[in-house]
Amino acid sequence: MNFPQADIPETVNVLLAAAIFISSIGLAYILKFFIERLGPRLVSRSRTTLDDEILKAIKGPIQLLVIALGAYVAAHMVSIIPEGAYAWLNSIMVIVAIFIAAYLLSNIAATIISWYEKRLDAGNGSRLDASLISFLKRLSSVVIYTIAILMAVGQFMEITPLLASVGVLSIAVALAAQELLSNVFGAFAILTDRPYKIGDRIELSGGEYGDVIDIGLKSTRIRTLDNKVIIIPNAEISKSRIYNYSEPDLKLRYTVRIAISYDSDVEKASSILLDIASGIDGVSKDPAPIVYVEGLGDFSINLVMLVWGNNFRKNWDIPDKIYRQALRRFTSEGIKIPYPVRSVLLDVKKSPIYDQS
Repeated sequence: MNFPQADIPETVNVLLAAAIFISSIGLAYILKFFIERLGPRLVSRSRTTLDDEILKAIKGPIQLLVIALGAYVAAHMVSIIPEGAYAWLNSIMVIVAIFIAAYLLSNIAATIISWYEKRLDAGNGSRLDASLISFLKRLSSVVIYTIAILMAVGQFMEITPLLASVGVLSIAVALAAQELLSNVFGAFAILTDRPYKIGDRIELSGGEYGDVIDIGLKSTRIRTLDNKVIIIPNAEISKSRIYNYSEPDLKLRYTVRIAISYDSDVEKASSILLDIASGIDGVSKDPAPIVYVEGLGDFSINLVMLVWGNNFRKNWDIPDKIYRQALRRFTSEGIKIPYPVRSVLLDVKKSPIYDQS
């Protein structure tokens, strides 16, 4: 597209071009003002806040588009540009418009995803994990900008053969990177199904135990209680049996096993254990602790107490407190804790070393 130019001095054309470019910058800021001030009034009657968020998202791209159009018009006002360069200038303008449109669509997509996440959170308490939101935003941006790049390349060459080559290359890459792709799909499965989230304490079937500190596209990082970080591929962890100690709440049941001698009072020992548990901070009253006889051993009556802690992160030492207090109380109350005793009977008369003299 060429603009008609009058037979006027080049200096005037340059000044006009500069004026047009500066005016486009001014117009961009005027549009920004109207979007910020008048836009909210125009959409205030709607029942949703999505349009308000979209107005904020499109403000920057629209400013860039106006300035780019001003630069395009200004470039056509000067005659110092060779005639053959206008075709390239037009193509460059189209490419700029494509990427500004991609910027606009990327902002809108990110805004919609964030708005939808807030709506779910406010509506039914179903909060999308921050990692999933970040993943969806990045995925939408990658898709949008990939399409924009293909459209930009199409301004200079036929992209049909290129797309065919890309398809063949994609198959080759997919075959060569099966493990990487399986980890990426594993990450997507984890982020959508949400068997755990960042901050949860989990245990895997392989024995790995700790707090989730990061969920990446390739792997999940778990910090163990001795401050070591385990990096596990998502493809592997998505197939593993997972024990999540943070769901549905932070309560955790502890099993306390204590053996008493056969000449001790079982009911008295059970009462002492329940009394100890009731006096420890963090022990849940609902469900309340219980004590039962697990079995009769060779040397002892085996008692088991099941006690729930309100917060496994804060009350991890409940079993330790119970054992320590039980040892003191049992000693003072006459409850004996047995130890294995074996009686060995020897028939010395049949021994080869027996001296008959």
